[in-house]
Amino acid sequence: MFSGLSVIVDRESGAQRELLAAPIPRPLLVLGNLVVALAVTAFQVAALIGFAVARGIDFDVSATGALWFAAAATLFTVGMYGVAETLAGRVPKTEEFIARVPAIAIVPWFLAGSLFPISALPGFLEWFARLLPLTHGLALVRYGLLGDSTGLHNIWQMGDPTAMAALSLGVVALFAVALTAVAIRVFTRSALR
Repeated sequence: MFSGLSVIVDRESGAQRELLAAPIPRPLLVLGNLVVALAVTAFQVAALIGFAVARGIDFDVSATGALWFAAAATLFTVGMYGVAETLAGRVPKTEEFIARVPAIAIVPWFLAGSLFPISALPGFLEWFARLLPLTHGLALVRYGLLGDSTGLHNIWQMGDPTAMAALSLGVVALFAVALTAVAIRVFTRSALR
């Protein structure tokens, strides 16, 4: 989410004006920033996993689990960068951006099964949590790194963990594609102002 700050700073005092005058399609500017966000996120995830292993956390990772984790982390990063880019295109100042981040990024974290299972939520909130891409992303991370399909079962209530993981990955992929398209559209329109 905070990668949107670099978009605002670049717009206010960076090279965005020069890049907009360059003979390249504007969507490539968004995709270039996305590549940077993916690289930063990859370093952060590697550091977190490295520190967790050094601290003695016991992961139950298979080759397939690592693929589920990598796909979920990558697609969720793409989607959240789309949210950050869209918000940055709509918000004129960094202070306003920072004020809006908690409602967009932190509140869903509490509803997505990060601290307690979504089955512990009241009925309406449980259904709402099932719609959040973050819920699917967290369930895939737990399934990939720990071999725990409880989160997937809480969402889909099916018996086959692989089918549930594929469905959740589809939700996260849809989120990533949709928000990237929205971000490109908002950036292209805001660049015309």
